[in-house]
Amino acid sequence: MKALVVASGKGGTGKTTLSAAFAHFASAERSVVVADCDVEAANLPIALGAVDVTCEAFGGASEAVIDVAACSACGACVDVCRFGAVEPKVTGQDVGYCIDPWSCEGCGACALVCPTGAVTMRPKQAGEACSGVTRVGPIVYGDLRPGEDLSGKLVTEVRERAKGLAEQHDGTLMIIDGPPGIGCPVIAAITNTDHLVAVTEPTASGVHDLDRLVQLARKLGVSVSAVLNKADLSASGAERIRRYCADAGVELIGEVPFDPALAALLGGMAEGSGMPAPGDDADSPGLSAVRDVWGHVRAVVAP
Repeated sequence: MKALVVASGKGGTGKTTLSAAFAHFASAERSVVVADCDVEAANLPIALGAVDVTCEAFGGASEAVIDVAACSACGACVDVCRFGAVEPKVTGQDVGYCIDPWSCEGCGACALVCPTGAVTMRPKQAGEACSGVTRVGPIVYGDLRPGEDLSGKLVTEVRERAKGLAEQHDGTLMIIDGPPGIGCPVIAAITNTDHLVAVTEPTASGVHDLDRLVQLARKLGVSVSAVLNKADLSASGAERIRRYCADAGVELIGEVPFDPALAALLGGMAEGSGMPAPGDDADSPGLSAVRDVWGHVRAVVAP
């Protein structure tokens, strides 16, 4: 099975739009599994109209809990906490302490120093790993809870589950909608894949963030090509992207114009309509350009 990642060095470049379009194109000729590894904002299930969704809890780090009745209010936990997570708590005539879950880092220092054993560590749920069905095939995605920092591990869980579904359904291509940036979740999404399509935009930050993503992919040994989305919004910005790709030896496999109809077309496909054929009345400049881009990508991830 081949694995294709669509990612960007920053958010808002249109990677999910391209991921959804690629999935539609690919599913017309082979068995596809899609994975949304942008676990902090998974929009691919929306773009592909996922149904029959089931979710399972994804465990996170431990968090401290104080039994106020057993707390002697000695303040040892306050002194040792480096994160300011221990707060006073008054219950009737009793004064003790409690833990602010948003500040607690789960280090366990407070439990170690508590003389009465009032502080215990308990596991907490960091998010959910979900799976469902779309018109293009099975989908797996993650939903990380606000404030949690295990996004890389949840991305790995999403990929493992997608791999399992691919084996069940004889999938030959996994399309991964990656997270933005170059951090831990991006590394987890890109590692051990066959190709990365880096989506960028014609801005100064677009050049900078594309370069960071390209360098990361090369360090991980993953081949990379680039797509310039919203290419017609800035002629000078588009030229900067072209120059960068030429200088860095990155193949620019397509330029997609700004086309509001593209998102509407994908929304219609998610609701049940098929992919417009070339020259169809429902076709648009944006969709036509994305179709051309897919022609390049298809050759890279051919079975």
